[in-house]
Amino acid sequence: MKTKLFTVIFILISLTLIAQNAKSEALDSLNDAKSMIQSGKYMQAQEELNYAQAKLSELLAEDLIRFIPDAPAGYTLEDKSAQSLGQAGAIIGSANAIAATANYSKDDATLDLTIAVGGLPGQAAGLMGLAAMFGGMAEMGTKTVRVKGNNATLEYDEYDQSGTLTIKVGEKISVIIDGENIEDENELRKLAEMVDYSALQKAY
Repeated sequence: MKTKLFTVIFILISLTLIAQNAKSEALDSLNDAKSMIQSGKYMQAQEELNYAQAKLSELLAEDLIRFIPDAPAGYTLEDKSAQSLGQAGAIIGSANAIAATANYSKDDATLDLTIAVGGLPGQAAGLMGLAAMFGGMAEMGTKTVRVKGNNATLEYDEYDQSGTLTIKVGEKISVIIDGENIEDENELRKLAEMVDYSALQKAY
């Protein structure tokens, strides 16, 4: 028990130090960029600004992980992580595109949660909703539902006991839950109901 507590404390301290370093590096790059602009070194200034942007994305990703909910009743939270999509995020529409993921298990059943902010990943729920609205996904058994007041699309295959619930939160946030070997679609809904959508939207 003491070993487990020590490990948790060590991880929390490490995450705090990483966040502090990223913040310090972002501020240093911004100061360097300012000096370079004043000296007419515009290309170098752009590089420093890009680096500061990358560090800001890291900070946003670390902050996003706090919105990962605890495991639903009967499930165990196996792991959770968050990351910035970096240059890939810029390519798909947002230099600050970030994502947090978590994996839950119960016997043979698994639930995979993704919270995506910015770029196309963050707009995935809206794209899924449009496809369902125009009947493009009718053959897949997709239907439009609501989760805590948010529009969502739900797909569940009774034969495979698998499904996906995609929730649209505002204009740039999507929450996606994939389930395998689950009893019914309610397994997806239970986890979805545990996400604090109001706080998530206010933060991003």
